[in-house]
Amino acid sequence: MLDKITPENGRRKRATLRDIAALAGVGTATVERALNNRGNVRPDTCRRILGIARDLDYFPTLPSLHQGVLRVDVLLVRPDTLFYSRLSQSFEKLAASLGKDIQIHRSFVPESDVEAFAARIQQAPYPRSALILACPSHPVILDALKRVADQDMPVIQLMSRNLASLPYVGIDNRAAGRTAALCMTRGLRQRPGSVIALCHSMAYANHRERIEGFSEYLANAPSPHPELSEVLFDRDDPEEAARLLHQAIRDRPDLVGVYTAGGDNLRIGDVLRRHAARRLCWIGHEVNPITRGCLIDGTMDFAIDQTPETQAGLALHLCLQKLGIIPSLIGFDPPKFRLVTSENLD
Repeated sequence: MLDKITPENGRRKRATLRDIAALAGVGTATVERALNNRGNVRPDTCRRILGIARDLDYFPTLPSLHQGVLRVDVLLVRPDTLFYSRLSQSFEKLAASLGKDIQIHRSFVPESDVEAFAARIQQAPYPRSALILACPSHPVILDALKRVADQDMPVIQLMSRNLASLPYVGIDNRAAGRTAALCMTRGLRQRPGSVIALCHSMAYANHRERIEGFSEYLANAPSPHPELSEVLFDRDDPEEAARLLHQAIRDRPDLVGVYTAGGDNLRIGDVLRRHAARRLCWIGHEVNPITRGCLIDGTMDFAIDQTPETQAGLALHLCLQKLGIIPSLIGFDPPKFRLVTSENLD
């Protein structure tokens, strides 16, 4: 075990990335990626690095200006969806890697009660030092965000960029929509026809931007190309998404593709298998056990995964940076989405 007592003063010496790397048998770049949740580190290696970092007390303790426990408030929606469940688990793992002076509190807030959502933003049931959240872009909710930010509390937007004045950690959703449209045109190989898009609603900025990017690309793509005929709203209800898709397939004999821009993928594969003779091209978001199976059997052509683990890590790091707990990130890169096919599944 590394000796952290300096002979000069007998005090503990703060462990460094190099110390952790030496004990873990990896390079410092790998340690930096693991500790900052940047990805591209094998899970077993990441666990070994985090364990060594905890043993060496590497994770920051609070400076004297923060007395007691520093609490980071994380507000999420729709715990029944696979994506938000995955995001919540990412924060849970991060919380386990921190020292006792920093705690992450995760809460799921009903998106349908706008007033209650706004009230929860403005008042937590415990003293908090920072707020990370994913929320609808309703005016009442955005006003509450502004009020909290005006109190000099760090507020980090996750998933959706609702206010340009506040930090945002998430993918470029417009680029994701354009990428989905590019994949659609390539997947259909100049096959003419109409396509539909499904998403929760226009209540979330990320969904709006994805649909806008998808529509813009198709509108300007070289002919012949498929045309976006309709956007259907399912509020991320799997049963409603399945019903809408089934009805669209029956009503549109020229339908050649479907783009699912939200987290409504649980039943899409079932519907498409029932209509396998139509050979519809499906582009959707997120890799989970359901979409993984659909990619493997060819029901889904491409999945755009936004790596919520990376988003959670960067959001927490940015919070601690703004609180002065850790130094500023050098060369901060926004999270990137991954284009996943049956050939590059993890």
